[in-house]
Amino acid sequence: MTKNSPRLAGLLAGDIHNQPDAKIKYGLFFEALARQFTLVDIYDASLYGMKRYWNAAKVFHPNLNTWRNRYMQNIPAFRSRSRLASARIHSLGEKVDAIIQVNLLFDSNWKASKVPKFIYTDYTATLSSRRPEAGRSPFSPHQFKEYFRLEKRAYAQATHIFTRGKFVRESLILDYDISPDKVKAVGGGVNFASLPESTKENTENTPIMLFIGRDFYRKGGDLLLHAFAEARKEYPKAKLLLMTRDAVAEDLPLEGVELLPSAWDREKLKGYFRQANLFILPSRLETWGDVLLEAMAYSLPCIGVNEGAIPEIIKNNETGILVESENIEALSAAMKTLFGNTALRNQYGCAARQRIEDFFTWDHVIQLMKPDILKATTHF
Repeated sequence: MTKNSPRLAGLLAGDIHNQPDAKIKYGLFFEALARQFTLVDIYDASLYGMKRYWNAAKVFHPNLNTWRNRYMQNIPAFRSRSRLASARIHSLGEKVDAIIQVNLLFDSNWKASKVPKFIYTDYTATLSSRRPEAGRSPFSPHQFKEYFRLEKRAYAQATHIFTRGKFVRESLILDYDISPDKVKAVGGGVNFASLPESTKENTENTPIMLFIGRDFYRKGGDLLLHAFAEARKEYPKAKLLLMTRDAVAEDLPLEGVELLPSAWDREKLKGYFRQANLFILPSRLETWGDVLLEAMAYSLPCIGVNEGAIPEIIKNNETGILVESENIEALSAAMKTLFGNTALRNQYGCAARQRIEDFFTWDHVIQLMKPDILKATTHF
């Protein structure tokens, strides 16, 4: 942070001090922001108390994942969070020179103010609506129409919008009629305060593959198990460490699979990354891919799908292998390519680690944001 740097306030729906998931996902972003600017406030616009319970009750669904999505994305909650965020901005008065909002679960300009507002987001409701089978779009057609209107208003009134993926930038331009000059793809940083010690060359011949996907179906867990069963016919000693918060159906093939309970504990996760020698994420829908960045930081080659943001993270045949979405045969073939070639795993893993160091740190992200923030605060 330089002397007399612009004063920023951060807004998000999440408590980065007390919620492990929010702290891991966004805490380091705000720390990097504070290294370049004066960060005077981080406000959590989540609903608490009776508002929280009332919101949860109104959108109840017996499927837990559907209920989570409905809880986070519904029109009354969007409006309630918007009122809270907007009130916070007005209470800060002239103490801030710009606002940076993480994701669009509310509109920080609900009650208009002159302070410049930046949005940093990883997805849009429109993109979710195109893949309803993946479970990320909780809206009926009528609800989506209204939610889209609220999103479009917020994007239109923002000073500038930063996206993680280039494909999200394209959605904002094409679906929301946002000027290309107003949207910049800046990527995302790996969620480690410091990068882990670079893994020494792996000489373990037994393939040990790791999957971490809290939302088992959306992350392609069932596709993975079918593909792994096929690959294991040729490599019967291969192992799969599979972490998810969801129940895994008993009729899915589980030979050679170790099921791991979902965890945010960094030391526990470190052990799994160190144990594995490749990582896989065959998502049906992926907004970004934080877990891919973490795996690459541990020098693990990655298998992913050629869709969404994943091709922006994995360089095909350089840091891993990309396959077409929901193609079990291609997924199995990619596994066998890496299962049978320790040298190739090491080559891709080394390149993956270097890619993290070059492009996927939070300081790198903030440097890409910095010119647009400074431009909006011209009195400095």
